Parts: sequence; structure tokens; C-alpha cells
Amino acid sequence: MMSLCPLCNYIREQNIQCSCGNTMRDSGPVTDYYGPYSPYVNLEFESHVCHHLFACPECGQDMVVGIPLEESP
Repeated sequence: MMSLCPLCNYIREQNIQCSCGNTMRDSGPVTDYYGPYSPYVNLEFESHVCHHLFACPECGQDMVVGIPLEESP
């Protein structure tokens, strides 16, 4: 079976609350900021999460959240 990120594949959304009280926006997987798109490269050596960057549109605060991968049907 193959693992997939539910956020990258638009299966569900994740609501993260910022410390200022606003809802943060998903800015995509952190791997997109480091180079070519490759979120599942060497997955067997890493934890089974996809790290997404969330940013607050109001105060500009950001944070990385590990989203657990799910097994594809």
C-alpha cells in the first residue's frame, strides 16, 4: 500500500489556530520550499508525516505542523 498526505491530496483540511486568534492558512509542504517537489522521497527513513507550513494572514506568524500520512485505498 502507498501512503499519502491528506492535505496535499485535498482529502481533508486542517484548521490551525494562531496565538492571535485567527485561523492559519496551509502554505503547503515544507519540501516545496527546499527544491523540486518530492514529499515522499526516502520515506522509509523518515517519520510517516508530511510537514506543512501554516501561516497567519493577520500577524504573519508561521509554524510547521506534521500531518500524519494515510494509507491509500
